[in-house]
Amino acid sequence: MERSVLKHRRIAEVIETLVEAGGGCITYDVGGRGRETLLAAGARLAAQTNAPLTIVEARSLHSDVRAFVREVQPETRSAVLSPEEAALQPAGSIDGVLAVHADVLRDADVRKPLLAMARSADHLFVARHDYSDTTLDALATPGLVLRLRDLMPSAPRPAPVTLTPPPMDMGVALRLIRQANADVLPDQDLGVLDEMAEALQRADPAEVRQRLGELRGKYEAAMRLARRLRAAPAPTDPPRTPRDHGQQQSAAHQQHRSQGTGLT
Repeated sequence: MERSVLKHRRIAEVIETLVEAGGGCITYDVGGRGRETLLAAGARLAAQTNAPLTIVEARSLHSDVRAFVREVQPETRSAVLSPEEAALQPAGSIDGVLAVHADVLRDADVRKPLLAMARSADHLFVARHDYSDTTLDALATPGLVLRLRDLMPSAPRPAPVTLTPPPMDMGVALRLIRQANADVLPDQDLGVLDEMAEALQRADPAEVRQRLGELRGKYEAAMRLARRLRAAPAPTDPPRTPRDHGQQQSAAHQQHRSQGTGLT
């Protein structure tokens, strides 16, 4: 058992509520620190009311229970009983604050004596798991729930995933555009991109803005020209004229006559 868990916000809230109510029942998950919460609430109320604290718990845990109570409330008068010892107590002999872990109610022979003991106590605290016996629930109010997830540290909400391109100097970007259009834009229009890149490297932001305004129109005109040139059909060979066709036939006829003369 660790005293440090009592600093957890949710556990501290449950203890405060139980003490103010003068008793109650804690339903908790395995690992949810229900035993520490039960003992801390019972010991605090016993110290505030100057009343004895009786704890009913499995014998194997008695040493840990005593050490924990001494650590959180050194001045509290406390007694730790096993279920068998509690069953032998005379009816009505328990007063002050009674703290019971419901695991001890698994033994049917213990339930009736513990029910009588709970009715005679001034204040009753009970801790149990969801599957534990509910015999004492009606006497231990209010009923609070302590879930393990409530004790886990809150994970930061992940930031939305975005795909952001790395930052690029605008002058570099314009030079890349120039390279991509070098085979399309005339030299004078490519110069516009160089002027824009140079303007962006100036130290005076006002001068940069002014220069960019002057060059915007030139740049847009250059890009429109580039698009038109890209969309234009590729040049093809010019169609042959009738004169060209006649010249080819005459040349072929002259070649045929020359070949005939050589054969005779």
